[in-house]
Amino acid sequence: MRLTSMRQRRKKTSPTRADRPRRVLILSADVGEGHAAAARALAQQVEVSGEHAEATIIDGLAAMGRVLRPIVQDGYRVQLNVMPWSYTIVYWLLENITPVRLLARWLLCRLGSRPLARAINEHEPDVVVSTYPAVTVVLGRLRRTGAVRCSTVATITDLTGLFFWAQPGIDMHLVMYGESMGSVERIAGPGSVQLVRPLISAEFLTPRCPTETRRSLGLPEHGRMVVVSGGGWGVGDVEGAVRELRRISDVSSIVCLAGHNEQLYEKLSGAFADEPRVHVYGFTEKMPQLLAAADALVHSTGGVTCLEAMAAGTPVVSYGLPVGHARLNTRAMADLQLVRLANDTRELREHIQASFQEPALSAVTEVSAPPFEQAAVDVVLTAPRRVRPIPLWRLRLIAFATQLVMMLALGTWMMSTDDVTALASAFLGVHPLKQVHTSQPDVGMIVRTQPSELTVIASELAARGVHASFTDGAVPSPAMIDKLRALGDEVVPDVPDSAALLRWLRTRSTLRSQARALGLRHHFYFLEPRGGLTLGQMVLARTTGAIPVRGALWLTASGPLPQRRVRGGDVLVVTSEGSSSPAAGVERIVAWLRSDGLGVETLESLIRSPSISASKSGERANVAAPAISSASETASGAPSNGVDLKFSSSTGASTIGTTV
Repeated sequence: MRLTSMRQRRKKTSPTRADRPRRVLILSADVGEGHAAAARALAQQVEVSGEHAEATIIDGLAAMGRVLRPIVQDGYRVQLNVMPWSYTIVYWLLENITPVRLLARWLLCRLGSRPLARAINEHEPDVVVSTYPAVTVVLGRLRRTGAVRCSTVATITDLTGLFFWAQPGIDMHLVMYGESMGSVERIAGPGSVQLVRPLISAEFLTPRCPTETRRSLGLPEHGRMVVVSGGGWGVGDVEGAVRELRRISDVSSIVCLAGHNEQLYEKLSGAFADEPRVHVYGFTEKMPQLLAAADALVHSTGGVTCLEAMAAGTPVVSYGLPVGHARLNTRAMADLQLVRLANDTRELREHIQASFQEPALSAVTEVSAPPFEQAAVDVVLTAPRRVRPIPLWRLRLIAFATQLVMMLALGTWMMSTDDVTALASAFLGVHPLKQVHTSQPDVGMIVRTQPSELTVIASELAARGVHASFTDGAVPSPAMIDKLRALGDEVVPDVPDSAALLRWLRTRSTLRSQARALGLRHHFYFLEPRGGLTLGQMVLARTTGAIPVRGALWLTASGPLPQRRVRGGDVLVVTSEGSSSPAAGVERIVAWLRSDGLGVETLESLIRSPSISASKSGERANVAAPAISSASETASGAPSNGVDLKFSSSTGASTIGTTV
């Protein structure tokens, strides 16, 4: 009862939603000064709007947790100051590679959604505004999932690279350039964007006398004045710009703005200590006065500072940081003739001198022109709830389907590639046969040829007392098997190359069909493709008990003979690819082997020879050598029929159609 009365009293004393001011929560970030300046300008507009409203600014990046802030903020700062080229790479990947962009968005939402939602709920806002793209990504996600139910707004101060600035979950986007509207609507949907006056302080719109302003700043009243800015973080070639501007005789004062970069401030102060025309500033609140007094602005990063300069009627030359979004944004602004773009110090000097002769038209008039007559605060306070939250079950279904597709794609890639075969080979205990250790000076030969050539080659070799193993990659017919066995040869199963993405799925059925036709059961050898097995082929072959033969050497019937020495026990694979006379080519290889004192046998005969052990690259798997059962088998090399294949107790290697 007491608890109920306390709640009732609290309800009576607390203002209702209709009575209290309309709350605007602005999420900014300390990543450069432009995002914070836009947040301050919007808060100022709310205060002077005359509406019953109040604005609160918080660091949205800090509200997203302790992990993201140092990664995004400090990582970005280090990239721009130490390795600016790396930021270009990262930005290009985010803009052009969809999986990279999706992964970055997923990480931001995964790490920052819950902390940001808690921070927003603590303020109970009526409208949430984001001025920083990474925060906009998470805010849009919270709006689409229903974690944030009030209207959401995002400010966009860039012309290009809007893949993070614009989000489908944001109710309304405020753009400063009409050229951005089409890009935003393609991302976030129709009716999701509004063109507004630039989000800059009202002080930049106040008319000022340049001479009086210079006098108040303690700067020379005569001659030309140029402001060189590296943005809030003091990045870009500020020093190079100053050195080039000193070569222009009618420049009487150069104001360097190092921002929050203390190292740059000290460096510039020391480098130009003896130059009376150069004035070095750190972070300053006098930007409206400096731009009003200046004849030109040299700026490295674009963004809000360029909007401030245009509002003050100061010509802008972009120079010093040609990386990432700064390069793309300033190029787009240059195409619209909003700024002049200098790619080097020579162009910088030329553009500055041109701006003295043809000053940029004052943008104070343009800012108050009809296209810009709507203030950002008017849109923010009346922002519609355009986004409809997605039901939770649908989000979970999408997440499950996405994970399933990614797992299937990854699994298909792994099973279709041979990049991980070496690791899988050791894990599965699959050791391809390359060599047999034997006391006999013989090599095993496997001839891979076309079905029409197979019996021709076998007959000519048999006429010379040579026997070999043959394969054509297909299921052999009973007539072919009988003919080859009558000649003293044998047929081994074969797995074709897996050029197609899912061709490895046929490995098991292919091997089983060939083994059934040859009367092989349980464990048997098969010839693997020249490029090696994919992981899928290896796994499926393992389930059939098949053992791959890789061969110590692959030869082409019409190709050159190898320079390396062939040893007794090596397994050679001869293919008839591109050969007009494959039989003559195989005979040439046999003659070459005989000239080196080596005989040619079938794979089975080689494995059954005395003192043998199967060998693979890097490791060796020994096979016990059984005694030859009869002289006729030794002479003909014909495999025994109807005999199960067994592993030796020491290694598990097996022969073809015989008991070991």
